[in-house]
Amino acid sequence: MGGGWVEDVSCAGVAHGGEAVARLADGRAVFVPYAIPGERVRIRVTEVRPRFARAELVEVLEPSPDRVEPPCPHFGPGRCGGCAWQHIRPAVQAELKARLVREQLAHVGGLDAVPVRPSLRPEAPGQLEGFGYRERATLTAGADGRLGFLRAASHEVHPVDRCPLLAPPLQDLPGRLGRHPAGSRVRLRHGVRDERLAVLEAATSKHTGPPVVDGLAWAAVQANGKVRDGEGAPFVTERVAGAEFHVSAASFFQVHRKGADLLVDLYAGVGLFAATVGRRAGRVLAVESWKPAARDAERNLSGHPHARVVADDAVRGLKGLHAADLVVLDPPRAGAGAAVARRITRLSPRAVALVSCDPAALARDVRAFVDEGYHPAWVQPVDLFPQTAHVEAVTALHRQDRPRRPEA
Repeated sequence: MGGGWVEDVSCAGVAHGGEAVARLADGRAVFVPYAIPGERVRIRVTEVRPRFARAELVEVLEPSPDRVEPPCPHFGPGRCGGCAWQHIRPAVQAELKARLVREQLAHVGGLDAVPVRPSLRPEAPGQLEGFGYRERATLTAGADGRLGFLRAASHEVHPVDRCPLLAPPLQDLPGRLGRHPAGSRVRLRHGVRDERLAVLEAATSKHTGPPVVDGLAWAAVQANGKVRDGEGAPFVTERVAGAEFHVSAASFFQVHRKGADLLVDLYAGVGLFAATVGRRAGRVLAVESWKPAARDAERNLSGHPHARVVADDAVRGLKGLHAADLVVLDPPRAGAGAAVARRITRLSPRAVALVSCDPAALARDVRAFVDEGYHPAWVQPVDLFPQTAHVEAVTALHRQDRPRRPEA
């Protein structure tokens, strides 16, 4: 550890967490938040390790033409950590995300020949580009009880009265929901029928609910996902690719409804893919370990005569299944892992659609499938989270011993 000196550097790359990457005079890589590849900047080194260093941005000496003025007053060093890239043009953010995917495939997975397509960018009509898209968000109560988002690389809460990333019906709710026990969380949901739902942690929240806000339902949810208390309907309705979904208070759903449409369009929770991609399938098996989401999936797939939901993990949930034609895999952020990849390839599917929300986990999972004899035909990044360094991606994998169908 150590550091503290000031140095001028030229940024050339972008790191997994969204920081620009430069080289110090001694050759070490240094990660610089709020800088942009191509800029020359003055930095203060704050942390030194044997192979890399971290720094804070002091001054932009030669700004990138892609640098813009951040529209949110909460964005910047020491403030809200929900966004990392409000200072970069949205189109360039999408380019950087495709670059992140490509570099992680090469560096983590040892796969430098996988075709990575340009990032797709879902729109939020009528909103400032790259804003107003989040239909779901998690707020945390600070020491003073005010709601906000965690600061970058910190457990401290930055209070926020209004967030421009949220869908318009949710934007001003952070400042209207009063004070809550320190450390407790409030999750906001917005449905396609304009439902608004505030989900409270029942285990840590001792209040009876948020202040009354017109048109806002609330639900206090226990650690097992069951609703303990509330007012109004404890769910919202989502609509993707023509299918409607009942999403209960404790269930996961994509934060960007238009982005979920794009994921489905790319062939690829609560029955999202089973109810859309699986509509043309003879039989569908949906495996989900979180029981509240599995219950939602059963409800959402009730109209499919040959769909079955298994509430178990990805390995045990496939017990007794000996073959599959297509597998759509949407693992958590940590990825599916080699054991799941091996179990899936034992089913000999002609194709696997892998949906990933972390480039490093994507690279590890693609590597695992390659080691089991599958070929990555392409990777399609989707910019579901503008203003952040997060990127969703769909990878098409085909079994190598069978000729691939031509792409449409």
